[in-house]
Amino acid sequence: MRFAKGFRGRYFTLAAIAATVSAVEIHAQNTQAIQLHKVVVSAANTEQDDEDVTEDITVITADEIQERGYRTLKDALASVPGISFTSNGGFGQPTSIYLRGLQSDHVLVLVDGIRANDVTGLNGAQFEHFRLDNVARIEVVKGPQSGIWGADASAGVINIVTRTPNAKSLSYRFQIGTYDSRSFDLSAAQRVGAFDASIALSSFRTEGFSAAEPSHGSALYGSRGDDLGYEKDPYSNKNFLLKIGYDLTRSDRMEASINAVDATVHYDSVDFATGRPVDAPDGPYTVNKIKERFYRAAYIRKTGAHSARLFYNVSTFNRTQYGGYSGHVKEVGAVERFDYAKRSFIQAGVGYQGFHQGLSAGANLNGSYADRYLFATNYNTFFEGGTIVTESVRYDNYTTFDNRLTYKAGISQKLVSGLRLLANYSTGYNVPTLYRLYDSWVGNAALKPEKSAGFDIGLKYRDFKLVYYSQKIENLIDFSYTTFRYYNVPGSSRFEGVEASYSGTLFDALSYDLGYTRLIKAKSALGADLARRASDRVSYSLTWFPTDKHTLNLNGYYVGKRYDDTAKTVQTGRYNVTNLSLRHNFSKGYTGEIEVRNLFDRFYQEVDGYGTAGRSLFVGISAKY
Repeated sequence: MRFAKGFRGRYFTLAAIAATVSAVEIHAQNTQAIQLHKVVVSAANTEQDDEDVTEDITVITADEIQERGYRTLKDALASVPGISFTSNGGFGQPTSIYLRGLQSDHVLVLVDGIRANDVTGLNGAQFEHFRLDNVARIEVVKGPQSGIWGADASAGVINIVTRTPNAKSLSYRFQIGTYDSRSFDLSAAQRVGAFDASIALSSFRTEGFSAAEPSHGSALYGSRGDDLGYEKDPYSNKNFLLKIGYDLTRSDRMEASINAVDATVHYDSVDFATGRPVDAPDGPYTVNKIKERFYRAAYIRKTGAHSARLFYNVSTFNRTQYGGYSGHVKEVGAVERFDYAKRSFIQAGVGYQGFHQGLSAGANLNGSYADRYLFATNYNTFFEGGTIVTESVRYDNYTTFDNRLTYKAGISQKLVSGLRLLANYSTGYNVPTLYRLYDSWVGNAALKPEKSAGFDIGLKYRDFKLVYYSQKIENLIDFSYTTFRYYNVPGSSRFEGVEASYSGTLFDALSYDLGYTRLIKAKSALGADLARRASDRVSYSLTWFPTDKHTLNLNGYYVGKRYDDTAKTVQTGRYNVTNLSLRHNFSKGYTGEIEVRNLFDRFYQEVDGYGTAGRSLFVGISAKY
């Protein structure tokens, strides 16, 4: 078993290297008051105030992660308007994220600014292996972001920011729960003079449940694999995080970090005749061992109106599935910012990215390409912040593909007190992965990069936001079941929808967050509705602070109509999942936690024939010194 995570902190701040924003900070001082705090954030790779950002952005803080019992990246992203997801089973099973209807490989995922999209895979980042034990916040930037981040950001960017304690500390958490789940994490930090360091270790293990279960059309549909005696599919995940820093002067600093993820997942095989999973014993093709490493080194200088950053990032990916896959991404770059007027600045950067894949299904693929890029951002405020304008442009020079110029522009205009109009237009660029280009079985070396363009326009009134978006993609990359190779779908695929969010407080002891998404259109260039996208989605969270020692949270989501196939014959939507989390600070620095996932034991499948967890209980204790 496993506890709900963490405890509610006394405050939180947002400052990151990726584009981020947060509306408010909620701080429960006592039973009589919840204070709202303005926070400082970053946008376009540099710090800004939360009122100074035009993009549609959501930030999930460490406090929200802890209060709501989020355990995985998927858990947390379920609260974000515009995002839906599907998983091929339970713990550690392959997971797809759909941001504004676009699938995972159109979403650039960063870990502390380091690229986490698996260059050897099909699905972008491996979302299923990101646990939140050492995460400070998660930042979601929606809409094409290639004008800043380059390729693979045509749907948006998700940046996972890990914790960086700035003082001496020691903490641990132990959790047990349903499915014989066990987790433990330990973190420590120390500062000695100009040197600081932090280390975090975490481990999660579970016996899990069968990834496969009866699909639609089966007489046994509605029964879980455990009830039918199907073999369990265990999962384990270990994470090591080390950060070190040294202040050379009051203006100059050196930093370095390593983030290591080791995971092992057992899964079920697929009947290729039907496309449905089959309960299968462990074998060479039903166990996958994953090793991901994220390295970073940086030099940072801040002097008045000028700041600069030099960095070197490395991401490595290895998995044993089907004989083995391996690859890496290396990036070196420099970014400089100059403040040339009050609340106005210009920022520019240059860099090099190298992409390489070694193994592909055990064969030596040995493919590579590289990108040399430069970008610039200009930001201005006028009329004492009543009008905010931002522009970004980026040029990418690839060794394998045509060069590409992408851009974005946004405006935030005050209409009346508390009410602002937000509008953004941007372009995107997605290059084929090395696997899709050169794999001997399914690769197509003639693949062209995808090109996209989109806009969003919205109104923000205090803590309420309503946004309409529209985007098209040319040359969408898809898989042909006729040739069994990847190809570019000619023409434009289109995506369109509406998002709404609202947060606030009631009676000085309650806080709430509500989100709604209506996916109006997600069509391929051939006119077919794309599968596995929910037409409607609602998320909700209600947190009650009855005393200064207790926190109770109820959160969940409703998924509307969703089909597993383009022919719309298999319905996998129309269900609600509710979770409950309770915390008690029974002594200074010590917190007891109880979490109930899927409180009403709802049966549902996100992908036809793949199981999901029933009602699950997790309990535990955490301590901080």
